[in-house]
Amino acid sequence: MLRMMRKNAKSLVVKLVFGVIIVVFSFWGVGSMKAKQMTVAATVNGTTIERKTLDNSFRNLWRRYQEESQGKFNPDEARALQIKREALNNLVDRQLMLEQADKLGLSIDESEIQGRIAGLGAFQKDGHFDQETYRRALSANRMTPAQFESNFKDDILIGKVGTVINDGVKILPDEIDILVRQQREEIALDLLPFNPAQYQAKMKFSQADLEKFFNEKQENFRIPEQRKIAALVIERDKLLTKAEVTDAEVTDFYEKNIERFKVKEQIKARHILIKVAPDASAEEIEKARGETLEILAKVKSGSDFAELAKKFSQGPSNSMGGDLGWFGHGSMVKAFEDAAFALKPGEVSEPVRTRFGFHLIKTEEYKPAGTKKLAEVKDGIEKGLRIGAYPELLEKEVAAVTAALSPLKDTKEFVAAAHKLGTTVVETGLFNQRNGVVPDIGRDPALLASVFKTPLNQSAQIVNPSRNSYYFMVTEIKVSYLPELAEVKSDVEKAYRLELARAEVKKISEGAAAQLKGGKTLDEIATGLDLKLVDSGFFSRSKAIPKIGKDPALSLRLFALQKGQSSEALQHNATYFLARLRERKLELGADGDKLRQDTEQQLLRYKQYQVMQEFVQALRQEADIEVMAGVLE
Repeated sequence: MLRMMRKNAKSLVVKLVFGVIIVVFSFWGVGSMKAKQMTVAATVNGTTIERKTLDNSFRNLWRRYQEESQGKFNPDEARALQIKREALNNLVDRQLMLEQADKLGLSIDESEIQGRIAGLGAFQKDGHFDQETYRRALSANRMTPAQFESNFKDDILIGKVGTVINDGVKILPDEIDILVRQQREEIALDLLPFNPAQYQAKMKFSQADLEKFFNEKQENFRIPEQRKIAALVIERDKLLTKAEVTDAEVTDFYEKNIERFKVKEQIKARHILIKVAPDASAEEIEKARGETLEILAKVKSGSDFAELAKKFSQGPSNSMGGDLGWFGHGSMVKAFEDAAFALKPGEVSEPVRTRFGFHLIKTEEYKPAGTKKLAEVKDGIEKGLRIGAYPELLEKEVAAVTAALSPLKDTKEFVAAAHKLGTTVVETGLFNQRNGVVPDIGRDPALLASVFKTPLNQSAQIVNPSRNSYYFMVTEIKVSYLPELAEVKSDVEKAYRLELARAEVKKISEGAAAQLKGGKTLDEIATGLDLKLVDSGFFSRSKAIPKIGKDPALSLRLFALQKGQSSEALQHNATYFLARLRERKLELGADGDKLRQDTEQQLLRYKQYQVMQEFVQALRQEADIEVMAGVLE
């Protein structure tokens, strides 16, 4: 079958499968090839890893980092992250795992490879393996069928080793409970914050004090290097309009990718929840049922469902009138889902019991399963095809711009020639790298970094398929220098006042903490300081602490407080504060069962990853690994 696949496969380029494989198996260095004629990069227990293999693995990692950073990844960052070493480590680990597969007697026959490849959605058309799509997808990624199938076979073997190693990994119910609580638990605090900004204006000092502070901190006020540039802007959106996409191409894409336009059955619904615990007494259950029936009577008499939800619902969506948005099968607990999908739009259910309590459900809209029509998705397909054609358009545009501007060394000539090309030209004032913004252009880290590396009257280009690209010349450089006090006096005064204010609030907060230990309440301390306690409102561990800021370590300490307990003096950046836990709550909502299932799967994957890491490290310690000189330079 594989030979038949290779013989007949050709079609539209589909890169999705390679993206998936790179992400899933990048730890193992997917893309390795045994090109024996190439120079050796390393040996693992006598087995060679070729330089060509390392280069391929490096390019895969580079692409992944580029995609994750949305094109902002540059060579300096690559060196800093030691990507080449990471790529080599991946290949070494991959070889060690393949050796383990052999020692464990694991194997795979051709029929299993056939089935796995045929089952990849990126190689399918109308739900079945398509030979055209297969070959053209491989060609677009510079792989032959033999190379892909060899790597794919190795991937399956490595997966089988992982299955053997992770066979004993288990998840305990208590572990899931802890993680679910950490995700959904919320607390509300009474805060007594001491912010330096509130005291800054009150800070007094002499001219002598200011001069002493400036002399000690003068380097902090250094004026950084500043530059001017003239830049030709290749506007992505404007260039995209030049990409020609015909109706025939749109139709062809739609027909060959029909599976992606299929939609599952969905409904849009609201609900009202009256909580009752799964282990509630019969009396509590009947009380909750009674409340639910009373609300249902109001609905039947004509009251607005959404308003009743705001008033009576005890679920997390009550503030939105119980709105649950659109959802399909498998998103809600089964009893809830069955009742919701049984309703016609506009109908309201009888009370539905789940582990969360009693629900009244109103289905508002219904979308049957089906396939979106070409007219519905035509604009999106056209946009996608234009984006697909953009790299080639950009390459041609950059080549034309480079040919016209690269010979020029004079600023005026550069600007004049750039204007003649009919694109946007920006001439900036002086700016520095510290602020992170190029005047009249905005934030573009890659452009900013390149500007401050390019010599005076030299030109350079920043080519980025995901945003605007630039061809620029550095037209002026003003070197960094240490200013006199008079030049930066207002900045120095502001900084000195802030330093004094920080010292003041630290002293005040420590005094308040001492009073707290001495037996005073937080309310008494606030009154004595002529301050008011601040209500934080409810927040979860993953959110910023209201009125304070995001600080995971502090959140951990605050969530450890008992109800009514006050903290010691705490600090986030320049703000000091005391906190008292007022209330704690845990609401799982209608998707609680699904949350537990997802959490269990995430925890299982994490534990399996940890076990595999330890296993591979043990293999490394016992292996004979030799890296050739100069490979990682």
